[in-house]
Amino acid sequence: MISVSGTPSDDTQEPLVILDDDALREHLLALPEAWEGPDELRSAAVLAPIFRRRNEDWLLLTQRRADLPHHPGQISFPGGQRDNQESPLECALRECQEEIGQEPSQVLILGALGARRSSSDFHVQPVIGRIPNPIDLRPDPREVTSILSIPLRELLEESRWENREHTTPERSYRETPHFDHGDHTIWGLTGRFTTELLAAIRVSLETPHHD
Repeated sequence: MISVSGTPSDDTQEPLVILDDDALREHLLALPEAWEGPDELRSAAVLAPIFRRRNEDWLLLTQRRADLPHHPGQISFPGGQRDNQESPLECALRECQEEIGQEPSQVLILGALGARRSSSDFHVQPVIGRIPNPIDLRPDPREVTSILSIPLRELLEESRWENREHTTPERSYRETPHFDHGDHTIWGLTGRFTTELLAAIRVSLETPHHD
């Protein structure tokens, strides 16, 4: 069964976060038109979707099925492996549509983060984009167990992040940023990408865009 989590609370303690997309663009990287990773690594791309709900901005992630060959059960951004000759942007948009049903034409691209190598030897290019409030998404149950939505105001609470190692029944992983949200934990490559995005968001909130 597909579930969607992330209901706003009426007793908000932290101030709501509403991004200036133009200001954020100035602190993100330009989206590469071609793949730039080492030849020995497989190429992949993910989309980090930001959306507005009830007058604040949120970040959308997914929980992968527990029986997938790569990163089973982990919290991640929608994305996957490059298909044929598609660009990083085309890859991220296609995978996002396949995994959660997000129409590519409705994604406003804001920029990118630096690509990183995953523990499964993929060179992963993150793309940052804004999507409409995801009330009508259709997650693919073959890949996605649930959709997780977290307000940026919560993610920006630095005290909730902790660098620590992670152990699964299969293996142990080196220290990465961890963020606990209910029964879910953001960690690993997704944790690194999320903290890098949050760093850009913090600067954008401190330095508004001027035409």
